[in-house]
Amino acid sequence: MMDTERSKAKTNVVIVGAGPTGLSLGVQLLRYNIDFLLLEKNEKTTHLSKAIAVQARSLEIFQELGLADKAIQEGQLTTAMNLFYKGKQKASVDLAGLGAGLSPFPFALSLEQSKTEKLLVDFLAAHQREVQWNTAFMHYTQGNNGVTVYYKDSKGLEQKIEADYLVGCDGAGSLVRREMGASFEGSTRPRLFYVADVVLNSTVINKNELFMYMIQKGFVLFFPMEGAGHYRIVGVLPDADTTTENTDTAYTFEGIAQTIKQQIVSPVEFKELRWFSTYKVHSRKADRFMNGRCFIAGDAAHIHTPAGGQGMNTGIQDAYNLAWKIAYALRGEINDETLKTYHEERSANAKRLLQTTDRVFDIMAGTTAFWSFIRLHFFSRIISLIATNTWVQKRFFPFLSQTGITYTNSYLTIKSAIGKAKAGVRMPYFIFSDGKSIFDYLTDPAFKILFFGNDENSRQSFSNEKIKIVAHRFREVPKAIFANETNFYILLRPDNHISYIGKDGDTCRMLIDKITHK
Repeated sequence: MMDTERSKAKTNVVIVGAGPTGLSLGVQLLRYNIDFLLLEKNEKTTHLSKAIAVQARSLEIFQELGLADKAIQEGQLTTAMNLFYKGKQKASVDLAGLGAGLSPFPFALSLEQSKTEKLLVDFLAAHQREVQWNTAFMHYTQGNNGVTVYYKDSKGLEQKIEADYLVGCDGAGSLVRREMGASFEGSTRPRLFYVADVVLNSTVINKNELFMYMIQKGFVLFFPMEGAGHYRIVGVLPDADTTTENTDTAYTFEGIAQTIKQQIVSPVEFKELRWFSTYKVHSRKADRFMNGRCFIAGDAAHIHTPAGGQGMNTGIQDAYNLAWKIAYALRGEINDETLKTYHEERSANAKRLLQTTDRVFDIMAGTTAFWSFIRLHFFSRIISLIATNTWVQKRFFPFLSQTGITYTNSYLTIKSAIGKAKAGVRMPYFIFSDGKSIFDYLTDPAFKILFFGNDENSRQSFSNEKIKIVAHRFREVPKAIFANETNFYILLRPDNHISYIGKDGDTCRMLIDKITHK
């Protein structure tokens, strides 16, 4: 918020933490005209690259904000993945069109976290909202009607503000989570990992492609980043002393550069080091994502292994899921059960994601003798299967891109299906014969009723419902998605997941009544 607003006594939502999750939540609340205060203990956005993978679902969310094109311009498309062992290429997957027909962004984008954060901060600034930098959350109290948040401002003075809701987006060490009394169960991998952003020369590692080198005791990954020869390197320090606390001083890139060259065998020259750090890999999830009027999101709620670049994107989707529910609750348009679906939906998603990324990471890193055997003998076959089998590709991309996340068992979902589309999934992507995408019609932050077909008699009006409904009618019914069905309805949530799909308009009304009934 602007400086003149710092001393105000009340707001709708206090957000703690201005990383990608907290910034995303602020941006989404803006769409619903919800007032908020965004507190961040650091003095500015990160200058480090950190998380670099922006998946298709995040780009779809950015597209609703008008930010997707700018993100793509500032990032680097990853066109292929190559698997090497002992200097020899074992498999290659074309990533450029892996999700063709499944998303308007059928690829993964490499974009440094620093740039992602700046995009979001600039968006807030363009709408006269600012992050309160150098501002530290202290603690909170809550009652039935609100939350009191205590913090230290940029001058070190203690302040308090009344809010309707508090959301902790303050990372893995979340103070908000501890104040909530939520546990953070999981595990920490015993091995030490490193990350380095470098500029390199190589006759092999180039062409904006991802390179994975399998080694006896781990892996070395090269992710392409924006700029000629700019790569992120991630690897395992197989002989590291993991008992040391200060890992950053225990190892340097200069100290391991020669080892990396020996491990990958492929010729490479490191010209410039831009960032280097060592870290341990954690896999944890909070037992609850909300307590009364307090919520947690992003790394405060779940942290993942780096397999598949899922962590930051999951936080962005947490914010996307939570924002509309808080907004509708503040307007008195939904009941408590609907608000509680944030925990139910996003906690279940985090649990599934942790299970998947843990297994993938175990294979990649060879964390045990068993997984090391699987990696060295079968991983190249798995990659080859993805590269050559269209059926496998169509299932791999939804996981990687997070477009395949479903809420089929949610309170907000009625079991139903038409053709390949079913309730609980994100609205399937397709292009009409005039060249327009279905997503071009779905940018409103509101519930939507879509009617597909020509039957005027079966088309109903939903203009007098308790909540705003945006209605669209489409005479063209894409057979690739809906088979030969026609004259049916799709009720979409504000986050464009299907709540109901079928021919009974009264069912749409029934679900809306359930959501709004108190």
